[in-house]
Amino acid sequence: MDLIGPAPSVPTPGIVPFAPAGNFVTQFGLKENPFADSVHPAFFFRTDSHANAFRNMTLAVDFRSSLGMVTGPSGTGKTLVSQLLLQHFEEPKHRVVLVLVTPGLSKTGLLREILSELNLALPAGIARVQDLVKLLSNHIIEMHQQGQRLVIIVDECHLLSSDCLHIIRTISNIETPQEKLSTCLLFGESRLADRLAHSSYASLSNRIYMRCELSPLTPAEVAQYVRFRLMTAGRLEELFTESALNALHEYSGGICRSVNKIAMLSLIEAADRRSPLIDETLVRDAAKRM
Repeated sequence: MDLIGPAPSVPTPGIVPFAPAGNFVTQFGLKENPFADSVHPAFFFRTDSHANAFRNMTLAVDFRSSLGMVTGPSGTGKTLVSQLLLQHFEEPKHRVVLVLVTPGLSKTGLLREILSELNLALPAGIARVQDLVKLLSNHIIEMHQQGQRLVIIVDECHLLSSDCLHIIRTISNIETPQEKLSTCLLFGESRLADRLAHSSYASLSNRIYMRCELSPLTPAEVAQYVRFRLMTAGRLEELFTESALNALHEYSGGICRSVNKIAMLSLIEAADRRSPLIDETLVRDAAKRM
């Protein structure tokens, strides 16, 4: 099917017809771009690794653990898992806040982010850390008395300073004689787990009852992942050949973000060449454009 536009009957030398961006979507019978660079829960493909992370983090909350942690290489789907958890825990039983860590975030900034997400009025002027901790602690206790548990999801935790990590430990210590009153779910790159293995973080690390490491996709999972995303976007017929799927795993290393990028570039390449299928050559050429 050719939806890029009719080719002139007599091509003009040196002139390449302009194809508007996005035409590959309709050309291949898709309703939307299946490999867009965005967090889209509908396109979440549950490998054993992802399902394990989601299950264990829900158990951390259900078992009223103070801390849970998901780590993995960049691009393996940590943020998507965190978004699914954000949707999973419902009020009034839970109050969920999401904190996205940015480089240079201070311990005061971290506390202010959490308090702001809870819609709490911040103290005027320059507040001391202990004042912010007390404000948060009092609110967590009030929530507990009302039968509500605070769940704090912290993404990009590998960027946290030592001071911020110890603030998280402090928050995890807010408790009654019977139980911890909040659960912090930490998401970060693999180096976060390596960092917390140091003796200086023992008091924090020992409180992490549930932890998971997301793994790159296997060759079989890459094939299933691509077919699932294409099907979700409306394409039921095969589009990538077996050799193309193998090449996609080879060039991406099984990293979801890289799979998406190479697959999308392959679709664009195929549309430009008016190819009905994506073969190994197209994937290889797309990978060179990374």
